[in-house]
Amino acid sequence: MNVKSFMQLPITKDFSIVAGIHGLSNPVNSVEILDFEFSPDIQTVRETIFNRHSVVLSSLLFARQKPEYLIDTIKNLIELGVSALAYKPVIFQNLPDEVVAFANNQNFPILQFGGDEFFEDIILEVVAYTKQQDKAHKLETIIKKLIEKKVNEEQIHSFLQQLNKPFEKYVFAANLQIDTTENTEWIDSLFQLEPLLKSGIICTYKKSIFILMTNTSKYFQFENILNEWMTMYAIPKESFIIGYSQVQCTQKTLHLAVREAFFARIMAEINVQPTCHYEKLATDTLLIELYRENTPFAMKFVHKYLDPLLDEKVDPDLIQTAISYILKKGNIKEVANSHFCHPNTIRYRMTKIRQLIAPADNDFVFYEQLSAAIKLHLLHNRIEKSAIVFE
Repeated sequence: MNVKSFMQLPITKDFSIVAGIHGLSNPVNSVEILDFEFSPDIQTVRETIFNRHSVVLSSLLFARQKPEYLIDTIKNLIELGVSALAYKPVIFQNLPDEVVAFANNQNFPILQFGGDEFFEDIILEVVAYTKQQDKAHKLETIIKKLIEKKVNEEQIHSFLQQLNKPFEKYVFAANLQIDTTENTEWIDSLFQLEPLLKSGIICTYKKSIFILMTNTSKYFQFENILNEWMTMYAIPKESFIIGYSQVQCTQKTLHLAVREAFFARIMAEINVQPTCHYEKLATDTLLIELYRENTPFAMKFVHKYLDPLLDEKVDPDLIQTAISYILKKGNIKEVANSHFCHPNTIRYRMTKIRQLIAPADNDFVFYEQLSAAIKLHLLHNRIEKSAIVFE
């Protein structure tokens, strides 16, 4: 949490910024109350007074008769590493100009309560938010390990124990990402489904959402149930790119369910499709596993085959045409439509591409190798954006 997200809590949403607007990124680890700690008339009873990275709440009662105490208070809070001061305007409706100017100069946020919020309620809400964030971080860390690391059954059992929920024999996974990744409001909408997951989890992972459900039957209609829930909560399925795993054994192959859903979603993005089922990827699964198991080898093949097209001196239309040619499964007319040009233009470009990378190959070998290289190239670019390293 930082000061900005602190102000977005339900209980603090009406707070206003009095000073230090450029310090809203300051981290917040706790919330504390300031009574008379900085009054010269009171002897300090705590060595540390306030913790670093805390938001300090106060009514500023200690400065009621002596407003000059306020400037020293702000200086002391900054020296202690406090992230922000939030005050209730019962003593001071407006702070002295020199206090506001000093806080602005130091990029130290000063917030004013929006109404009659109680200190204790603010503290409790921050504690609840922190626990929720800790849980979310734990879940995302587990998902990260299941995708990126080599795991065994013992580790899977440990992960399941950490999740502290009942799980059935079979697991089904979906990975969802909205078309516009900059818009994260949809995350809150998807978390509305969480109360329905009696034997599963929902969590974030690198700007996407994982939904895992378990069931006693391997024939459980996971996709249908998920669609029904999204309809019930008015969550527009058409706004998402969704990857679905195959059914897996919860205690033994949980990691495969997570990986399959993740890569199915990646392949849906590559093929510009709204959904993708891992079991329908056919030979593309071989490319995925090759990339996972030996990324350097896979990329060596890509560079050897595609570098002539990726050269800065080469017309960039060629690599884009090659990509469209593979995604459109060699349909010249569809490639031409997607590039807004005549089919003969595409045929001319494909001839140049062939001359650059495989002049001696027959049609079958040319398409087969170009397809593998293009798909690995696109897969690598998608994975690189997520900064994933496989082990």
